[in-house]
Amino acid sequence: MTSRAGLQKQAGLTLIELLVSLVILGFVVTIMSGAFSQMAQVVRIAENVNGNFQGQWVRLNALRDLVANLTLPKNIEKPFSGNDTGFEAYTLAMPQRDWGQVTLATATLKPNTDGGTDLFVSAENVPPLIVASWKMPVVMEYQTIQGATESVWPPMSGKAEDALPRAVVIRAKSGEQRVQMLAVYDGIRKTEADGTKALESLLGIGSK
Repeated sequence: MTSRAGLQKQAGLTLIELLVSLVILGFVVTIMSGAFSQMAQVVRIAENVNGNFQGQWVRLNALRDLVANLTLPKNIEKPFSGNDTGFEAYTLAMPQRDWGQVTLATATLKPNTDGGTDLFVSAENVPPLIVASWKMPVVMEYQTIQGATESVWPPMSGKAEDALPRAVVIRAKSGEQRVQMLAVYDGIRKTEADGTKALESLLGIGSK
């Protein structure tokens, strides 16, 4: 009887051992909860940074995408018209819209309160969006396929036979003429005989 009782006492935990175990478990839970809290904070920061970066990337590339995806809708006399403060054109890549939807977009340079210039892009049912800013006054120019730049499009000189410019150039308004941005268009620049432009042609896919 005595030996059996001794075995039972050895198999159980004493009160001190139980208290020590609870203290250790409390430390472990505290450390793990802190680690999980830090991990959750890192995830939140990463999501915020990723969201801000994506939005910034879209804004910075909006003009280039807009110009790169210019299109020539049928029965439009002037598919692209512009001056030194902005242009109006049809594009397949409008910010805040799905790609492939033909949209009449307007890009406008406006002075800001800091003495610089903001570039707004807007369209029907699309609120104006600032896609770029400069700390100086800037102007727009339009490049012909020969490499010359014009202050208006279509050129008043009549030198360009294409309906669309080769590129949109944004320069400093000062005499140094420093280029601030270049948005290039590499697609078809002349309307077909019937004035139509299929999406397949814009993508370089031959239709049967």
